[in-house]
Amino acid sequence: MRDDTPPELRDQRFSPPDDPLSSRDDALVPREIVSLRLSVPLPENGSLVCVNELFGDDRYESSEDLPPANGRMSVVPPPLPAESDNVGNENTEALPIEQADEVAVAKGASVAVVPTSVSTAPHPIWQSLCLIASMVVMLLIARFSVPRIVEEIRYSWHLGEMRAEYEMGGQGLKNVSLESLSRAYEMVTSAVVPSVVHIDVRRRANRSDEQMQQLLGSDLFGLSDQGSGVVVDADGYILTNSHVVADGETIFVTLSDGRRLAARVVGTDSLTDLAVLKIEADRLMPIHWGDSEVLKAGSPVWAVGSPFGLDRTITFGILSGKHRKVIAGERYGASRHYQDFMQSDVAVNPGNSGGPLVDARGTLVGINTAILGDTYQGVSFSIPSNLSKQIYESIRKTGRVQRGYLGVQLSDVPDEMLSGENTRLRGALVGGIAGSASPGGMAGLMTGDVIERADGKQISDMGHLMRVVGDAGSGTPIEFDVRRGEEALKLTVVLGNRPFDLDQRPSK
Repeated sequence: MRDDTPPELRDQRFSPPDDPLSSRDDALVPREIVSLRLSVPLPENGSLVCVNELFGDDRYESSEDLPPANGRMSVVPPPLPAESDNVGNENTEALPIEQADEVAVAKGASVAVVPTSVSTAPHPIWQSLCLIASMVVMLLIARFSVPRIVEEIRYSWHLGEMRAEYEMGGQGLKNVSLESLSRAYEMVTSAVVPSVVHIDVRRRANRSDEQMQQLLGSDLFGLSDQGSGVVVDADGYILTNSHVVADGETIFVTLSDGRRLAARVVGTDSLTDLAVLKIEADRLMPIHWGDSEVLKAGSPVWAVGSPFGLDRTITFGILSGKHRKVIAGERYGASRHYQDFMQSDVAVNPGNSGGPLVDARGTLVGINTAILGDTYQGVSFSIPSNLSKQIYESIRKTGRVQRGYLGVQLSDVPDEMLSGENTRLRGALVGGIAGSASPGGMAGLMTGDVIERADGKQISDMGHLMRVVGDAGSGTPIEFDVRRGEEALKLTVVLGNRPFDLDQRPSK
């Protein structure tokens, strides 16, 4: 509490009174007591503070006289009664809060009203509707914007990869010199050429050939042929084409070191146009087998052979495709159904047949066998190394290729009998049965059946099924998925051994 008596009147309080009425003990100069102001915050929820109970009087007669609910109520206690000069005056009555504030301001007191917000909770139904509406809007936005966003992200990702490869390729080319590239080619040549051999074949002459020989002379007209081969084992085994050594009376092999040796035929397989020769020699340098299955189109490849009798000739190109079937291979007796050629643009000419096709590591990935036309026209074909190795191992072990035998006549499935929309997966049609004792007949196969799968593998065509059966070998059980009209069957066939005379190429 502050004493607000003016300084000029403070000394008069203790001076002798002139007025007899001021002789009372409590006769003092009137002083003013400044009222205090109490701010009470109103609660957001619940009942308001009762002002009547706060002051103990009936200051507010109704709820309309209460302060607004969106602010803090300013409570001003009534001023203390001041004694006037007239003893009979009564105490000042309590003023309403608005007047109290005005009085307080008039007397120097500060009045501050701090507004506060009182939140009113919306109705639960409106909350649910707003939530549902928000979810619907979000779903609509996601429906039309997310695919576009994903497409943009994928495009940006792909574009980023291309840009990264572009920058890395440009930077890498700056660090590659022609000398290092040339050196790499030279290393491939050094690793492959010692394994390549030149083959000279003296054939049996027929009657017309003998007449031409007598007419022109043996020096001017020869019955010899030539080709290439590759040493695949240090014991003296050489892999070449079957048509290179077919009908040969004498066969000579010239090694890379100049040695010329006689060779004998271990076995041939006309269906794949492969043959295995054997020479007696030491200090041989065999080539390393590669994996033709992992080789991709666009990979660099090299061909080594003796085109037109020019031995140790190496050419370079890229792999153009895989799993090809060409008519050019059939003129040497190779079955179209057993063909599985790799296509390349490596320069291959007559005399290259039987030579190796190698990859960048110098490993054997194919045996060069055919070209389109009589000379190189930009397309050449080779037998994959995985198939070549399988044929080589079978011939070396038994002298021939042991293929599985189904004992049925197969043909391609016509369009009207296709069960699916993919025309590349046609299956194989059974056109006839070799007999009730054949493996297919014993298993229950019938004419008109369509073999769609073999051990769960989808069959693309007749040739595919023949290769699957042939590679499985004799005595192997295979489960076939067969469609007989509208009925689906599962038949298990134990394969037999393919008759040897079916694999022989007819003589010239």
